[in-house]
Amino acid sequence: MANGVELQPFNPADAGTPETAWLQLLQGVKEWAPRRGPLIVAAPHPDDEVLGAGGLISSWAAAGQSVTILSVTDGEASDPARRGLDLIRRKELRDALRLLTTVHVNIERTAIPDGKVGAHANRLRQMVEEYATPEATLVAPYEHDGHPDHETVGKVCAQVARAARIPLARYPVWTWHHTNPIALKSLSWGRFSLSAAAQRAKARALECFKSQLHPASGLPIVPAHVLAYFQRPYEAFVL
Repeated sequence: MANGVELQPFNPADAGTPETAWLQLLQGVKEWAPRRGPLIVAAPHPDDEVLGAGGLISSWAAAGQSVTILSVTDGEASDPARRGLDLIRRKELRDALRLLTTVHVNIERTAIPDGKVGAHANRLRQMVEEYATPEATLVAPYEHDGHPDHETVGKVCAQVARAARIPLARYPVWTWHHTNPIALKSLSWGRFSLSAAAQRAKARALECFKSQLHPASGLPIVPAHVLAYFQRPYEAFVL
């Protein structure tokens, strides 16, 4: 349940919430940027960090600030029949980060099984706590995103951020697709504006995730109408 709204199972192949509905909510949102210092981006699966915060990662690294990706799973459950998908998705992430920025971005893997993050929440918490230094800003999935891995990562990060008293920004991924914007109107939102260079870098980086955009079999995990939510000239975060 998110803000009193029961989340229903969703199918990425469905048309989902029109982007025009989200633009009505987001057009008046205040500008936001993290405080200067290390940026710790938690991602349930390889591609979530680029979808939700790729422009921020690109901009932050270009500004000479430290960026670390906490890569929680290798995303192998998106196509269980495909052997070696974990290695493929890890390579996709490395390739994407090289296109996001020429500056090194650290990747720390927890190697938690895809789809089972909830069963390993303590292990995840220990990893997040290690990087939740007083100078850091934590960036994590929205804790009511509708996917169990996303929600566990989001909730754990929220708990750690509160305990460590550091800022937390939450990025939606599947929320854009299956949620009515009216249900989230009361949340505190912030917009991180992207330069033209950051927009181009993010678009190129997203193309690296071919296993999700153009899988060898079956429908795309991230079809074109879902990808459209991540082509805005800004990234929106719940603060």
